[in-house]
Amino acid sequence: MYFDVLTLAAVADELRDKALGGRIQRIVRPSELSLGLEIYAGQRLDLLLSAEARNSRLHLASHKVRRGVESASPLELLLRKYVRGARLQAIEQVPLERVLRLSFLGEEGATELVCEIMGRYSNVLLLDGEGVILDALKRVPGSINRYRTVLPQHPYVLPPPQDKWHPLQVTAGPLREALLTRNESLLWKRLVGVLGGLSPLAAREIVYRAIGSVDAAGNIDEACASTLVQNIRDVFVLTESHTWTPCVAYASAQDGPSEYAPYPLTHMARWEAQPTMSGAIECVLAAVSTLDAYAEARRRVVSAVDAQITRHQSQLHGLEKALVPEKEIERLQAWGNAILAMAWSIEPGQQQVVVDAEIMGLSGPDAEPLVTIPLDPSLSAVENAQALFKRYRKARAASEGVPERIRAVRMTLDYLRQLRTDALIAPDRPALDAVEAELVSLTGTSKRRGKPKRPAARQPLRMRAPDGTDILIGRNSRENDMVTFRLSAPSDLWLHAHGVPGSHVIVRTGGEPITEETLLMAARLAAYYSSARSETRVQVDYTERRHVRRIKKAGPGMVTYRHEQTLVVATAEMETP
Repeated sequence: MYFDVLTLAAVADELRDKALGGRIQRIVRPSELSLGLEIYAGQRLDLLLSAEARNSRLHLASHKVRRGVESASPLELLLRKYVRGARLQAIEQVPLERVLRLSFLGEEGATELVCEIMGRYSNVLLLDGEGVILDALKRVPGSINRYRTVLPQHPYVLPPPQDKWHPLQVTAGPLREALLTRNESLLWKRLVGVLGGLSPLAAREIVYRAIGSVDAAGNIDEACASTLVQNIRDVFVLTESHTWTPCVAYASAQDGPSEYAPYPLTHMARWEAQPTMSGAIECVLAAVSTLDAYAEARRRVVSAVDAQITRHQSQLHGLEKALVPEKEIERLQAWGNAILAMAWSIEPGQQQVVVDAEIMGLSGPDAEPLVTIPLDPSLSAVENAQALFKRYRKARAASEGVPERIRAVRMTLDYLRQLRTDALIAPDRPALDAVEAELVSLTGTSKRRGKPKRPAARQPLRMRAPDGTDILIGRNSRENDMVTFRLSAPSDLWLHAHGVPGSHVIVRTGGEPITEETLLMAARLAAYYSSARSETRVQVDYTERRHVRRIKKAGPGMVTYRHEQTLVVATAEMETP
């Protein structure tokens, strides 16, 4: 699926026809990275804006958009202030870009909602009347992107322009010469490289219309170049004629709809016209089941894990406060001994005593010659010493037991954070039930009545690299333990997202070197199946499995490793099993 420049243009026309001049009545957040705007323009319309990496989109929804995130984000609060009650004054698409600008005018003045529908780089930003960012769904500091800092109080900067030709201005001769300089084997890939605003889906359709085959390769002659130019214009002139033909297309007769476009997709097995572009988008998204059917169960399990994390963090804080430094413990004992040694000279009601450092056994160039010890004037010298010895014994006992308890609580916190990630990436209800069973086993608590039954053990996810190499992915803590210590050989490659909870990924090397393509695929899988999956770039560590060890007394899948190397990858974009 490609939400490309042409799809956005068709949706923009639909919005101009139905929503322009409408008043914004309601703003909700269906998910962390999406927004819903209820617009009244003679009829109620629901506009969905999504910056999700896998299915970023903007379209009119056929149903009422529901709130999925209860707590309001800073952006949502600003939208309620500036946009709710305002009227939609203008809709403008940036030429050859997947960027739509929605202009509003309300009691707080003019504002603009910029919708960047660009895959994993998607974002929604609210600007004031001067083009300054008020806030955004995704904040991007200058340390990540120096060209475009997306933070409040920074001026909005458009994405960098593409150094490509405008599809409606290209001619046959220059196009043929440019295509000959490209290294890609397939013609449609070369077209994507030289034309601005051209998605792979549109490129395949253009090549099919011109040559009769999507897989056309090799050089083209002048006649073929002329035919290509004509078909390029036939597609992109729709942005001027506005004569869209929204459709959904099928890869085969047995499969459901897998692609949408604002023009007929004749290169697919079959295509069907749709009344609206928004309807076509919803039809395909419904077919691939993008909605999380387990959202409520997932929220419940994550909430239970979060409660345990908070409780253990408080416990850790208390233990760390109770831990007395070794020097302080020794000082208490030395003070008590010094008071006993000087008891003959201490008068009743005395508030302090000055002791020679040698009496306390202190010596060295940095030691003070005299030490002042505070006293409780209501106690005798012996009682002051006994009080210090009591504090000493208590601190000594704590120093012997507390460090081990701190280590145990920290390991439990690490495991709870892993369980939280397990819940977030769980693909189905049995996987969520497995996380809850692990939580009950660890803490003895559950928000459900009765003890949840532990689901039967399942096999980890298996995938195959392009060169045929097997890749195993553990999708929870027990699967992590299984792939690392039961299903892999010492010479296999082990990968894990750096410094965050996530899956163990095993590449079965058979003792042979692997290709860079296979390594990158495994690293992207490790990044995707981790708590960093929403990040643009993720660090991934890899090492031979022989260098991975279980952590003693820790939960399943908790390990240490050495001799690792690190690479930075983008998270995988895929339909996961």
